[in-house]
Amino acid sequence: MSWINRGRTVLCSLAMNPSTSQQLIGNVCAALATLVFLIPLQRFLMEWSRREASNDQWVTPALYHLVPIWLLLMVALLCVTASGGFDWLRLGRPALYMLTVAAAGALAVVSFVLIAFYIRPGFTPRVLYSPVLYLVTFSTVLLVVVSLNPKLASVMPTQWLHKPWVWFAGISLVGCVAFFGYRLVTTGVGGVARITHDMRNPGPSPAELLSKVAALDPDTNFQDLLRLADGYQPDEVREAATARLRSGPRFLELMATELESGHVEVAVGFLHSATLTPEEKGRFANPARTAMKRWVDRIPAHNYTTKENLKNLKRWGNEMFRVLPEKFVGTGVDFTEVIADFKWRLEE
Repeated sequence: MSWINRGRTVLCSLAMNPSTSQQLIGNVCAALATLVFLIPLQRFLMEWSRREASNDQWVTPALYHLVPIWLLLMVALLCVTASGGFDWLRLGRPALYMLTVAAAGALAVVSFVLIAFYIRPGFTPRVLYSPVLYLVTFSTVLLVVVSLNPKLASVMPTQWLHKPWVWFAGISLVGCVAFFGYRLVTTGVGGVARITHDMRNPGPSPAELLSKVAALDPDTNFQDLLRLADGYQPDEVREAATARLRSGPRFLELMATELESGHVEVAVGFLHSATLTPEEKGRFANPARTAMKRWVDRIPAHNYTTKENLKNLKRWGNEMFRVLPEKFVGTGVDFTEVIADFKWRLEE
């Protein structure tokens, strides 16, 4: 009979009437979180799904979208807690408030991990991660909306939702505690502090980057501008940095030198994302092939590196060799031998 009593407790708690302010704040926060998830975040995911993310430059824009979503949902969940929606857990209200905040944080971390796998799926299909991301977010939104609207709860019973959601949130929380605890033991307080700092300070905003672009000299700060002009930067930053680079009188010379003897990934990344003029195509075709040959020659043997590194090299190389030969069609420069060498080195 104990399970019957627990069920009655759940039903009684769900039947509690939230105040008008709790309904208003909770519903508005859930609606705003849904809006951010469906429009800006999905636009971000679509954009990055078309890119070959070989670094972590996706992290900052991901956090800019994800943090507001889960801050809003945390406030909405606190409204549910305040209205008695989780009283069936038989814990004191202060403990429930703390667990609600912790659970929202844990689910935010789970969402971030799912986004990470979606953007950099490796050999796994992206379709494995997006449904779970939707499920985590919308199950939370549904829990808030139904809990704060008794009339809706009478039409759509949520007993089936409350316990699975609490179990999943609890497992997520335990996983986060285990991860940060492990980091604390293995790297000390500094390691955890660095992770926390990176999450709270995801990096400069596009406005700050634009100010930086305007302050850089296209000749003396050429490499800094080149890094701000690659395909992983926000569109407005990339366009401003590209225009700033081209405003320098030595742009063609410096770019060719960078391709022939400088940082290959940065220089070739610029060619990959930029729309080149006919003059630039003629000037950069040979240096671009030289740059890719230098890069291929540096690919380590299979027994001197990891499978993960080889996978990343293959992904980046495939993307560059997909785009560069097409960009330099008509210049008389042939990438065939370099591509063949690239494939041989990765398949040996």
